[in-house]
Amino acid sequence: MKEGEIKLGSDIFCQALIDNGVDLMFGIPGGVVLPLYDKLNQYGKSIKHIMPRHEQGGGFAADGYARATNKVGVALGTSGPGATNLLTCIANSMMDSIPVVYITGQVVEDFIGTDAFQETDVIGMTMPVVKHSYMVTHASDVTRVVKEAFYIAGSGRPGPVHIDLVKDVWFQETPYLPVKELNLPGYNPLPFTCSDADIKKLDEILERPGIKPMIIAGHGVEISKAQNELIQFATRHNIPVVTTLLGMANFPQGNDLWAGMVGMHGDAVANYAIHNSNLIIGIGCRFDDRITGKLDTFKEGKTFVHIEIDPSEINKTVPTELPLQGDIKDVLTRANKLLSEHTFPTWWEIINNWKEEYGFLDFRLNPEARPGYLSQARIIKMISDITDGEAIMASDVGRHQMWLSRFYRFRHPNSHLSSGGLGSMGYGMPAAMGAKLGRPDREVWAISGDGGFMMNVQELGTLAEFNIPVHVAIMEDSSLGMVRQWQNLLFKGNISHSEFKNPDFVKLANAFDIPAWRVRTYEEAHKAIKEARKVDGPTLITFMVDPDEHVYPMVPPNTALGNQALRDADLLKDQIHKYKQDDLLQGHT
Repeated sequence: MKEGEIKLGSDIFCQALIDNGVDLMFGIPGGVVLPLYDKLNQYGKSIKHIMPRHEQGGGFAADGYARATNKVGVALGTSGPGATNLLTCIANSMMDSIPVVYITGQVVEDFIGTDAFQETDVIGMTMPVVKHSYMVTHASDVTRVVKEAFYIAGSGRPGPVHIDLVKDVWFQETPYLPVKELNLPGYNPLPFTCSDADIKKLDEILERPGIKPMIIAGHGVEISKAQNELIQFATRHNIPVVTTLLGMANFPQGNDLWAGMVGMHGDAVANYAIHNSNLIIGIGCRFDDRITGKLDTFKEGKTFVHIEIDPSEINKTVPTELPLQGDIKDVLTRANKLLSEHTFPTWWEIINNWKEEYGFLDFRLNPEARPGYLSQARIIKMISDITDGEAIMASDVGRHQMWLSRFYRFRHPNSHLSSGGLGSMGYGMPAAMGAKLGRPDREVWAISGDGGFMMNVQELGTLAEFNIPVHVAIMEDSSLGMVRQWQNLLFKGNISHSEFKNPDFVKLANAFDIPAWRVRTYEEAHKAIKEARKVDGPTLITFMVDPDEHVYPMVPPNTALGNQALRDADLLKDQIHKYKQDDLLQGHT
């Protein structure tokens, strides 16, 4: 398209997407976006369009694409239900800082506010869960808005941006004027960068007597592409590293400095170490409640250093003695040049004793599955061993999500896709679909419970139609597994409305011409995993797992990390047990 050429708004919108590097988008046509779809095929050589079976599937796919590629994802829905079906995806991307541009159509401008057919105030709905939301009413604004949207989504702390376009825009004629320079005076993606003098203050903190430091590495490390700088920093100061759920693969899991994942279902060693530490260096994490446990206890006796790009996160949850605001890669690069080396042998002796006592990275705290059932933890470990930790793993939400983060040994960043902040069931398979389309060179698995799988089961049709080679692994126990665990342990075994009847998943997959296996033994599981990996296309394996295999450790609500439950007996009481600090920490302080 030539600069200055008079074109329809629909043409200009397609060209604007191309100008911003879009090569893949997910969308479902509907009334007010049909004029756009009338033009879209003309640009098919540049933009591959995937039609999911539900807008939520497309939104989660765009989110998974963005996580796996470090590019901005794109998802589109029509007005009304098309737009509202994307809201969960938008909130998911916002909470996990994922750059996705969500596009919706809107009724013609004259009808806005009249309760027209399929009209909803999607701007009002999305504003709390986006970095920015635009309504476009004139075709002349299209190139500017699209350019700004992609820049805002991918810069600073990434996140979703929403564009709502009234139907009039597609029919309006206007000159194509590509935006060559952005002017966003109200938006500064990096409003402040800490000084070298600020960074040097960390030396003084690390040299205080009796310091027991820990690093909590979050998703921000991956966003900043600062994995190597983190390794250098931790090694230089001999500091143990724990990761958040979304921080998995930010630190080599075979490295002696790694102490596991922290949080409600983190490793016992990681939780004890954070609980007993007196210096927490948070790097690209937001100290959410699933990490801290009981907040007052988490903060008690600790000094906090926070390396973070978003100033709104600093001092939001924990009091920060030393805020080091800025891009993590830049801050760590300078820290690795400016700071002295340190070592903490006494602290490491304590941590290594915990590793020995609690079976770090093994199944010692994991209960055995009952006879006739498979253990989810062991199935995850089997997939990890067979794939050698090289695959992209997209998780749904539930017990399998925790076991995946605990027992899959990730070798690369951008490999663990999980709905962390929102915890949205139905995320796994669509996210895997987007990841595979964005990274066709990588092996991709979707790990789902049967409950989450059924929430977006329709995307099997998308996998089949486009022959997307995703391996779907279902942990089948005919229940909402994590809900069932809480009901068992915290609600006196009252299994209330968390069990259900499943379809025959093998027949369901076969109906889409997708090869599928049902496995009941570890020998069958091993064979099925290997057979699935040979298929050049989507596959499905359903594993018949124990519905009462509980995830441990477990930090119940309003409980300190150091009071984590390590077995059923710690929680199977007449009421939620209130631990004293010494109950599980005797000898560990």
